[in-house]
Amino acid sequence: MNKDKSTAHLDLIILIASLIVIAVSVVWMVNTGVFSVTLIEDTKLAWHLVRSSGIVAYVLLMGSTLWGLFISAQFVKDWSPGVVSMTLHSTISWLALVLGLIHALLLMFDGYFAYTLGDLFIPFTGPYRPEAVGLGTLAFWLIVVVTLSFPLKKWLGHFVWKKLHFVSYAAFGLVSLHGLFAGTEGTNLGLRLLIGMGVLLVVLLLGIRTGRTHEKNARSAPRKRVQS
Repeated sequence: MNKDKSTAHLDLIILIASLIVIAVSVVWMVNTGVFSVTLIEDTKLAWHLVRSSGIVAYVLLMGSTLWGLFISAQFVKDWSPGVVSMTLHSTISWLALVLGLIHALLLMFDGYFAYTLGDLFIPFTGPYRPEAVGLGTLAFWLIVVVTLSFPLKKWLGHFVWKKLHFVSYAAFGLVSLHGLFAGTEGTNLGLRLLIGMGVLLVVLLLGIRTGRTHEKNARSAPRKRVQS
């Protein structure tokens, strides 16, 4: 019971800290006049916001994916409590989802192409590079499924929840392709290095995790035979 109470208190502290950070950020943006700019009148600003929000969303998704691999590969078990690790994992995933949604909605303020809500949320239907943009849309829905699974973990069960999280690797791959081919930024060396580094780290950690899982299964197999 005491452990459950301490866990609940820790969750509450993390939630309050997150809300404080968000509140301070909003106050800062209001004071600096960010919300006083009309996006419809300044299409160039909308274009910059589309690009910047997309890059930040990608970094957050990469962070969530890498942190999930750190957890599953048990790299952080000795110094990061499980509840803190999972709360951080869930928080970063939600932030990536929100920034990804903002990235998509900002396209409606772009004066170069006329996007509708249907174009934004139905894959491969937009007016500009529908195949490449559609990969991002498809990835968004996969991220929605994975992110919503966090509060539903008890209802889904650990086995189903764990299997469902493999979808996140597909989503990360689709977003990486989306970043490279959906816009003009794909030719930028900095973005290519960022995506290349992210993909390399994810593949490397996924390989380590898979190897550890096989090693663990191999060690437990003889015990099961002896018991049987």
